Amino acid sequence: MPRENEKEAVQNLQRYLRTLAYFDDTLSPLPVDGIFDTATEEAVRRFQAGEGLPVTGRADQDTWERLFARYTREQAQNAAPARIAHFPRAPRDYRVKIGEEQFLVRVIQHALQEIALDLTFPAAVPQSGTYDSDTANAVRVLQRVSGLPEDGEVDRATWEELARYYNHLYADYFPQ
Repeated sequence: MPRENEKEAVQNLQRYLRTLAYFDDTLSPLPVDGIFDTATEEAVRRFQAGEGLPVTGRADQDTWERLFARYTREQAQNAAPARIAHFPRAPRDYRVKIGEEQFLVRVIQHALQEIALDLTFPAAVPQSGTYDSDTANAVRVLQRVSGLPEDGEVDRATWEELARYYNHLYADYFPQ
């Protein structure tokens, strides 16, 4: 029976190989069970062959270093893009209202323009940066569809719905 640190090392090996299998068709996804079985040995052999390493089926120092480097590189290259948080966390009751002029209003207007194809807005929403009555009316439609109070102001709950609709449109382009 393997010692606990050996089992953990095998689990890490399997986790790295399993992750790489999502990006490399020559590797098969492994269970992460900490058991160095024939499937794990075969996955190590395939990895070694693909990396130009001696094909032994054993995770020697060179194999570990290459495996971890490739795992780290793939994780970084395939991570979801960082999102920018535009809506402030404080104060808690923050609201964007008619008459405000700021960058956040442009973001709201842009998102409203994008989701306008799914929702029927009563008026066009230009990206003016000024929270005007057209913007407030479009927000009311969003609030109505979302079951929120229809006050035409963007509070945290309205922002979350706006972001949810917007992100849904681009889910195929920016998977999470």
